[in-house]
Amino acid sequence: MLRPFLTFLAASVAAPALAQVPAAPADQSTECLLRVNPAPASWIIDGHDPFSGSIPEGTFGVTFVNEGGADCRFVPVFELRQPPFGLSKDMGQPVEYRLLNLTDTTDATPRAGRSQRRATQREMVLKPRESRSLMYKLVAEPRQINSSGTFTQDVTLEAQDSQFRSLGGAPLVLGLTVLPSARISLAGSYTMSDGQAVVDLGELREGIAPTMLRLNVSSTGDYEIAVTSANSGQLRLGTSQWFVPYSVAIGGNALNLVGTRTVTGTPRAGLVRDSLPLQFIIGDVSNKRAGVYSDVLSVTITAR
Repeated sequence: MLRPFLTFLAASVAAPALAQVPAAPADQSTECLLRVNPAPASWIIDGHDPFSGSIPEGTFGVTFVNEGGADCRFVPVFELRQPPFGLSKDMGQPVEYRLLNLTDTTDATPRAGRSQRRATQREMVLKPRESRSLMYKLVAEPRQINSSGTFTQDVTLEAQDSQFRSLGGAPLVLGLTVLPSARISLAGSYTMSDGQAVVDLGELREGIAPTMLRLNVSSTGDYEIAVTSANSGQLRLGTSQWFVPYSVAIGGNALNLVGTRTVTGTPRAGLVRDSLPLQFIIGDVSNKRAGVYSDVLSVTITAR
C-alpha cells in the first residue's frame, strides 16, 4: 500500500533565548508509582480430569514494579469483582478454591469478598525502580466439581497501603477447566488373564447365562458405551467353523453384536455414576460339537 508523505523544510532565525525551567524527568517523581503484572494474565488450571484422583491446582506469578521516585509500602490483596465467592459456570453451584501466597506463606483467598489482612502480615517495601515477584498457588475443591467445562471468577489484584488505599492493581481471571471424562470398569464374577477379564458362561444353554456382572460407569455427563465382538456375535469353538450365536444386554438394552453397537446413558445434570447389569443371551445350541466356545468383546466408553 502506498502512503503519502509530506516533506517540510524548516528554517530558523536567530532570536533572543527565553529562560525556561526544565520539566522534572518522570523517573524523578516524588511519589510511589506501582505497576502490577500478573503472569499469565489469566490464572487457569487447565485440563483437570475429575476421576483421576488428582488435586486441581496450578502455580502462577505476579511482579510488582515501583516506577516512581518514592518507596512503595503495600500488601497484595485479592478482591472479588462480582460475588459470590467461587469458580462458577453458568448458573451452577460455584466451586470453592484456595489462593495461597507461596512466597510469604500466607492465605490470600478472598472468601469474604477480599483477602483477609492480618495484623502480623508484613508490608512489602519497594524502593524506586525496584521490583519483586510473588508466587501463588490456586487450588480448587475437587469434591465440588459436578460437570465438565470452564469455571471462572473475576478478581482484582491490588496493592493496598496501610490505609487500605490502592496504589495499583490489575484485573485477573481465576479459573478451572474440567475435561469431559468417562470411565468404565467390570464388577462381579470374572477372572483376569493377561490383562483381560475372562467370564465363564458355564454350560451353554439357550437363554440368559447365569453370570453376575455389572459395568460401573463414572462420567462428567452424558456418555456412550460401544461394544464390538471379534466374531460378530458368535461364540467360536477354537479355530473351527462351529459357532453358537449370542447377544448381550447392558442395563436392560439388548445389543445385536453384528458390527459395533452402542448404549447411551440417560441425560442428567452433574457427575454420573451408574452400575449397569451386563447379561449374555445365548442362542441355539442344538447339534453343536462339544468343547469350549469363546469370543472377545471390546467395551469402550466416551463422554459426550
